[in-house]
Amino acid sequence: MSDKTETLWDKASRVSERALAAGSLMPIVTDAQLIEEEGVSYFAHVVTANATEKFRATSTQGNPFLPYEQSLYVDEAGQQHVCLLNKFPVLSPHLLICSKAFIPQQSCLTLHDFQAWVTGFDHPDVFGFYNSGPQAGASQAHRHMQLVRSPIPLEKVISQGELPFVHCLALLHTLDAAELYKHYLSMMTQLGLLADNVGGDCTPYNLLLTERWMLLFPRSTNNIEGIFANGLNYSGRFLVKQAEQLEWLQQYGLMNYLANCSL
Repeated sequence: MSDKTETLWDKASRVSERALAAGSLMPIVTDAQLIEEEGVSYFAHVVTANATEKFRATSTQGNPFLPYEQSLYVDEAGQQHVCLLNKFPVLSPHLLICSKAFIPQQSCLTLHDFQAWVTGFDHPDVFGFYNSGPQAGASQAHRHMQLVRSPIPLEKVISQGELPFVHCLALLHTLDAAELYKHYLSMMTQLGLLADNVGGDCTPYNLLLTERWMLLFPRSTNNIEGIFANGLNYSGRFLVKQAEQLEWLQQYGLMNYLANCSL
């Protein structure tokens, strides 16, 4: 029996080790390279062959969260959500907070979603992100919020409100689900992203969350020149298929790329 003081991330580390040894986990990135641009050190990865397996899986299988692989189960996350390992992690452990019943990824988040999501913020380096649909980088249609533990290269730029694209930022003193939900609805309203009808699809956006701030911004496209972006990219971390794409990205400009994938 595990220690009652064990955190969600402690459990995730144990499950991750077992799943990796069993072949259930398929990490898709190499070690990060550092790329300097205007005083910011971004992280850049070239993906491994496992990325091809991820593409095949997302193209041919049904909903991977109903049912989910038992070997990827970490813990409950409230009554309506479960915490799973991402089968194809960029960083490991990479956690998914998934609704137990099917809820469309493009519909508006609920208070229950935030209550489940904040259960993973038990370390100061936790970074959460949400991709609202395909245009925002989501690869699955089933409601899931994501969590990794990682430095955030763009932390200073974000927290000082210096991003060169349309966004809303809330600086946080506590990580209270009800307050986060109020901020979220206010941001969605301010940016005109809410669905016209209850249960409808919202306009594409990404939502980023740390214990210090919450950032929300609309998306206009999920890729430029075949380089795809989801919420993790907006922390300052990039994934490319080949080294040539990384060279192109550096010439194009990393922040320019993020700005042109948003509004």
